[in-house]
Amino acid sequence: MIRQRDPYQYVLVLFVLTLFVFGGLLMPRVAGATEAEAMTENISLQPSSLPEQPTDLVGAACVIRHGKKMIMVSEVISQKLSIPGGYIDNRDPASVTAQREAKEETGLDVDVVQLLQYRERAAIFACVTKQPILVAERPDNFQRHDVASWHAQHFGSEIKKVYLMSPLVLADGEYRYSGDLEYLYQWMQATPESDVVFFTDLSAHANRLHQAELPVIQAFQAWGKALPEAARTILESLMWLMNLPGEYWFVFLLIVAVASLQGPVAMLQLVAAAVMAILLSTWLKDVLHSPRPFYLIPDLQNGEAYGYGFPSGHTLLATVIWGMLWLRFCATRSWHRAKAGLLFLVVLVLGQAMARVWYGVHFISDTLAAILIGILLLVACSRLITPETIRGKAIWLGITVLTGIAAGMTQLPQHTYLFAVSLGVFLGLDALPKRALNLSVTRHFLVATCLLLGAGGIAYGSMKLANASSVSPIILSLRAVGAFLLALWLVAGSSVLLRLLAEPEPKQ
Repeated sequence: MIRQRDPYQYVLVLFVLTLFVFGGLLMPRVAGATEAEAMTENISLQPSSLPEQPTDLVGAACVIRHGKKMIMVSEVISQKLSIPGGYIDNRDPASVTAQREAKEETGLDVDVVQLLQYRERAAIFACVTKQPILVAERPDNFQRHDVASWHAQHFGSEIKKVYLMSPLVLADGEYRYSGDLEYLYQWMQATPESDVVFFTDLSAHANRLHQAELPVIQAFQAWGKALPEAARTILESLMWLMNLPGEYWFVFLLIVAVASLQGPVAMLQLVAAAVMAILLSTWLKDVLHSPRPFYLIPDLQNGEAYGYGFPSGHTLLATVIWGMLWLRFCATRSWHRAKAGLLFLVVLVLGQAMARVWYGVHFISDTLAAILIGILLLVACSRLITPETIRGKAIWLGITVLTGIAAGMTQLPQHTYLFAVSLGVFLGLDALPKRALNLSVTRHFLVATCLLLGAGGIAYGSMKLANASSVSPIILSLRAVGAFLLALWLVAGSSVLLRLLAEPEPKQ
């Protein structure tokens, strides 16, 4: 008889790991404090020009204006807009914090001119940039102009985009601090104007490889836009379809389908491969800081994307997901089926890469590198993530530890969510069915419907709770809890549903 391992040792390890990860997320960086001390020496604001700083202040922000528009940042965690700002270090005056946060979030060097208002527990300052702001001449569909900010320290990790926009066009619920909406225009009017330089082409700032690729992307888009209207509509629809496998919501639906039709083991293989693909692509982007094509030439933008571009996360994820499905359904079957499936796989992956280039969000080299990395990761997954090993706790403990360490070191929200997903899967493994289950087609469909309804309820609840808060750590924690519950529901929920709806085991 095989003795079962004590489950409490896993709980102890995960408890210690959780303390480490969330301690790393909440501790301020030493480098940030050092930079703040250096900036204190050069700040242009005279202490006597400001009222005495209240002792209960926790934040400071900068208002930067040009004409009737102001600088706003789109945040990764809250997914809302705000003016540049952040938490006050205990050793810094609020004015230094405002100056530092403006630099870290937008890449703009500013002088703090005057205090505008103490708003609740935050100090709002009027700031003027030391150099002209580089702003895209082309506005987006909401009349917001992108600011060239991909060189900013927190770009991609905390900040999606930086805009020059009017506060009057903000939609309901779009601004993070809803109580400040009535003050934004007043603050903007009281702030001295900063200079702006509008641009249409920054390709001279790109490396040689990107400079060589940009004309090719322009020619590809020009060819597509020159097609007759019917042909162009077909092309755009095809690009939309080809782009789907890299979208998280599509991958989630695919995982639900696999869970309901093929069972939890096949689903776990797909989840593990997806987690590793996302972890690797987001880590490389955070390390390499490679811009996207439309950051350099705004007219190339045909789709939405944020953060850095190398490698293409969509293409890498599609390569791994389609590859895992090919290994399961085609590679071990007949030679003809394996060959036809491989050809279909190549078409899908290359189509995904082409769509990313068409949308202007990736260079060709971003997608080719992603395909190569995806193939290497697929080979590793085929060796490590087998139907036998994926049921065990050892491999999921390893994935949980890996994503937890990544979350603590990089402090990327995506890595925190991956850690939460991995932890949810790990804790749901005990619910896996012990035998193969047989279900009718109708019951398979019922399992998928229940999984989607439960997942929708979890996603809606976590989203509503997160949107009700304006505190970043709370928002991050609530979204992470939502990711944890989604993963737990997928593993444990699908297992329970399959057992309940399965045909009775034949009596021997």
